[in-house]
Amino acid sequence: MHFADALTKATKEKSPVCVGLDPKMDKMPEGISKDAEGMLQFCKGIIDSTKDIAVCVKPQLAYFELLGWEGMKIFWEVCAYAKEQGLLVIADGKRNDIGTTCEAYADAYLNELSPIDALTVSPYLGSDGINPFIERCKKNNKGIFVLVKTSNPSSGELQDLPIGDEVVHEHMAHIIESLAA
Repeated sequence: MHFADALTKATKEKSPVCVGLDPKMDKMPEGISKDAEGMLQFCKGIIDSTKDIAVCVKPQLAYFELLGWEGMKIFWEVCAYAKEQGLLVIADGKRNDIGTTCEAYADAYLNELSPIDALTVSPYLGSDGINPFIERCKKNNKGIFVLVKTSNPSSGELQDLPIGDEVVHEHMAHIIESLAA
């Protein structure tokens, strides 16, 4: 089943709740170690506490990457654990690049054996930075969430610039819509 269909089905059966996993070390609860093992314990605890009401989790890659190879190992363990608990997994990595590097990102996160169901991607390098992700999604029944307008305070410096009768983020939405079609 394609990711979009799986997400739609799950939200109808359970809820539209997605739980963000942003394991920031300095915000860990007391009693949880501030290392890779503590991060794993924390994320598994959140998954266990929410799996009956949430349909998906969205681990933020940056917090795992901070711990180097150990953090990335924990990231993949958390994703696999969430899948074992019946949750969809959206990796929040905002990945993008050009050429073979973009293809490598797409292959790494959206391959057929990956526990990741979807990945966030940034479109601001152009369509050739999105197409490899779309191809992997079609091939492996995965999904992507493409950033069009972000909520950070300075997003308007680029995303709200006028171009013709619209602004950049509106134009970007039209590009994404045509790629999705």
